Amino acid sequence: MLLLSGSIGAGHHAAAAAVAEAIGAAWPEAEVVTSDVLAGMGTGAPRTFSGIYATCVRALPWLYGLYYWLLVHVGFFRAGTRTVLGRWSARSITPLLAGHRPDLVVATFPEGVAGLGHLRRTGRLPARAVVVPSDPAPQPLWCDADLDAVLVTTEEAARRVRRSAPGATVPVVRWPVRAAFSPPAVDPARSRLRVLVAAGSFGFGDLPTVVHAVLAAGADAVVATTEEPVRARLDTVAAAHPGRVEVHRWIDDPATATRSADVVVTTGGGASAFEALACARPLLVVDPIPGHGRDNARLLHRAGLARLCRGPSDLTAALRRLADPDVHAARVAALRARAPGEDLAAALAGVRGTARMRSEDALFWHASTERVPQVLGARITIATTASDPTDWPALVADRVRERAAAIPLLARRLDEAGIPRWVPTVPDPHRHLDLVLHEGDADALTTVHVVGAPVDPRDVGWRLTVTRQGPDRVSVLAAVHHSLGDGLAVTDALVRLLTDEGAGVPVGRRAPDSPTTDDARTRHRDRVRRGRRSLVGIAALARAGGARRGALGDRSRGGAASTRIVSRVRDAAQVRALARALGTSTTVVVAAAVAEALAAPGATTVRAMVPLTVRLRADADHGQTGNRTAAVAVDLPVAPGPVGRRVAAVAAALERGRASGQAEGSAAVLAVLGRFPRWAQRGFAHLTYGGRFFHLIVSVMPGVRRPIHIGGGLVAEVVPVLPLAEGVGVAVGAIAWGRTLGLGLALDDAMLGDVDLTERVDAAWAALIREAGVAFEEENGAHSKG
Repeated sequence: MLLLSGSIGAGHHAAAAAVAEAIGAAWPEAEVVTSDVLAGMGTGAPRTFSGIYATCVRALPWLYGLYYWLLVHVGFFRAGTRTVLGRWSARSITPLLAGHRPDLVVATFPEGVAGLGHLRRTGRLPARAVVVPSDPAPQPLWCDADLDAVLVTTEEAARRVRRSAPGATVPVVRWPVRAAFSPPAVDPARSRLRVLVAAGSFGFGDLPTVVHAVLAAGADAVVATTEEPVRARLDTVAAAHPGRVEVHRWIDDPATATRSADVVVTTGGGASAFEALACARPLLVVDPIPGHGRDNARLLHRAGLARLCRGPSDLTAALRRLADPDVHAARVAALRARAPGEDLAAALAGVRGTARMRSEDALFWHASTERVPQVLGARITIATTASDPTDWPALVADRVRERAAAIPLLARRLDEAGIPRWVPTVPDPHRHLDLVLHEGDADALTTVHVVGAPVDPRDVGWRLTVTRQGPDRVSVLAAVHHSLGDGLAVTDALVRLLTDEGAGVPVGRRAPDSPTTDDARTRHRDRVRRGRRSLVGIAALARAGGARRGALGDRSRGGAASTRIVSRVRDAAQVRALARALGTSTTVVVAAAVAEALAAPGATTVRAMVPLTVRLRADADHGQTGNRTAAVAVDLPVAPGPVGRRVAAVAAALERGRASGQAEGSAAVLAVLGRFPRWAQRGFAHLTYGGRFFHLIVSVMPGVRRPIHIGGGLVAEVVPVLPLAEGVGVAVGAIAWGRTLGLGLALDDAMLGDVDLTERVDAAWAALIREAGVAFEEENGAHSKG
C-alpha cells in the first residue's frame, strides 16, 4: 500500500499514521510505504507550500478565506486549481507508482488527491485509490468521483462529497486516528476542569487570549506552540497563575494528553478534533481559522459533536457549563454512545476498484441502439471425437465460476449513477451462460446467439452459448457488448476464461520495446509531435467528409433483425503465401477481397472504417481492458478493373489512411469529447458512428498461432463477429488462429437488397488467388485453383 501525505501541518501525517496502523493490524504482512507528495513537487516545495499557507492564515486571513470561497463556489476556479495541482503532483506520484506497484493507494493530502485523479483520468493509475480526508468537512479538492472511495466520518460530510463529486463512493468510517486515541476507562474526579488547548502544529489563533478565557472559567490549561514570541507570552500568563497553566513547545504524546483532559479546545477543527472525539472528550471550537477551519467547526456543531464558540467570552461560558459534573458526564456519555462508523481497515479492504468509463468505451455505448446493438463476439470451434463424453455446458460453467471474477473485462458492469463508471461484479454462470447445448448450422446459430444476444453492460454485458455441429465439432459462441472492450481485449478475455492454457497464451504480437528516456526535453518534443500529428489527423478527418449516400444499400432500412452471419475459414499459411505473392499484407488481402466483391459498373469507391489497435505499439499495455483502437477512413476502389490494380490501390489507400494521422486525430477528438456532458457524447456518437460517414467496417486482428485447447480438445478455428452500425450493412472481421484464418461477415440483407455479397466474396477470393498464381484447396469446399 502506498500512503500519500503532505507536510503542511501535522494533520495529514496523523491521518496517514492512522491508516498505516489500521492496515498493519489487519494485515501484518502488508508492505506500507508513506511518501510526502510535496517532496516530489520540486526543491523546496514543502517549505514553500507550508510557509505560504501559514503566512496567509496568520497575516492575510481574508486572502485565504477568499481562496477557499472561490474553491467552493466558483466552478472554473475549482477546475483550474484541480488541473494545475493534479498535473504538478502527478509528477511526484508517478515514480512512486512505478517503483512500488501498490495494490492500494491512500491519499490523506488534497494535492495527492488531485494528482491521483489526474493519473486515473489519463489511464495511468491501475491501483485502487482511496481518499481519507484529515478534515471533518471535506472541501472540493478532497472529492473526486474518479477515485474509488472517499472515507468520511459523518453523514453530513458524505453529503458534501456527493454534492462536489456526484457518483462518488462515500463510506462513513470511524475517526481516522491511531488506536491510542480511545476513551479513558474512568474520568478522574477533579476540582477544576483540565482543558487541552489544541491549536495544531502551527499554533493558529490568539492562544494567550484563549488561555485567559479558560482561566476565567475556573479551569486549568495545557497548551503547546512552537512560536517563540507566543510561548513567551504564554509563559507570562503561566507565571501569573502558578500551577494553572502548562506551556509546552511540543506535546510528544498527544494521545495521553488528550485522554487526560476533561475538555479539548481547538482553533482548527481538523486532526485535533478527530482525536478529541475519538477519546470522547467534549470539544469546543473557538474563533476557527478561515476557510476549512470554519467549515469544520460548522459541520461539527451541526452534527452535535462540538460547540462553536464565537469569541473568548463564549468560550468561558461554555466551559462554566461543562464544569457542572452532571453536564460534563452527559456530554461524555453522548460521545461514548455515538454509533461508530465502519472500521477503517475493513472499509479499505472493501473498496472495490472502480473506473470511469473511458470516452472510447462510451462511444460504443452511446452508438448502440435497439435496432443495431453494438454486440461483438466470436465463434470458437473445438475439435472433438464422435465418442467425446464431455458435458460442454457444464465445463464452460465451471470455467466461468472459477475464472471470470479474476478477468477485469468480464467482472465489471456499467453504473450510470452520476459519472458513468465501471464497477466490479461477480459473474454468475446461470446468467452469463446458456446451459443448453444447441445443435444446428454454425452460421445460423451464431446469428441467433451473438447478433441477437440480449447483452447490456449495465447488467449482463456478455453471454456464452455452447453449440454442436456434427459429431466432432463443438463451438462456444461469445457475445460481448462492444463498450466492454475491442476485439483484442475480448479475445484475450476469452482465452483466459476458456482455454486449458489460460493466461499463459499471448494474444497478438507486440512490437519490440523501443528505448525510453526520462529526459524532459525529449518527452516535451514527443508531446509536441503527437499534438501536431493529432491536429493533422483531425484536419484529414474533416477533409474526408461524409460517405456517399446510396453507395452500398439503403441505410434507412435494416437492423439486427435482418442481419446474418456468414463465415469462411481459410488456411492461414496459404493466406500468408497469397499476401507474399501479391507483395502486400493480410489486411490488404482481406480489404481487397471485399473491394473486389463490391466492384460494379458505375461504382467508384466505398468508405470503409478500419480500426487500428494501439495494443501492438511498443509502449502499449496489453493487459488493459476496454477499447484501445483508433479508426481510419479508407476509400476502397470498387470501379471495374484488373484485380492486381485493385490490390495496389487498396494498399495505397490503407497506407494513406495510416499516414494521414486520422487515427491520432480520432483519438484526440474522443479524448476531448470525454469531458463533455453525456447528452453531447450521445449526440456525437449517433451523428458520426454510422452510415453518414462510412459504408462498411473491415477489421483484421492478430490472434494466437500456437495450438491451444479447451477441455482437452484443440481449438481448430475462431470466427470473429463484428457489429454493424446505424446505416451500415456490411462488417468483415478476420482473425488468424493456429493454422486458420477465420472470416466473419455480418450482412444486413434488408439494407443490401438483392446484393449477394457471400457469393461475390468467394468469387473475389478466387480472383485474388488466380492473380497471385497461388494454388491450394480451401477448407470451405472450393477446388484447387491455379
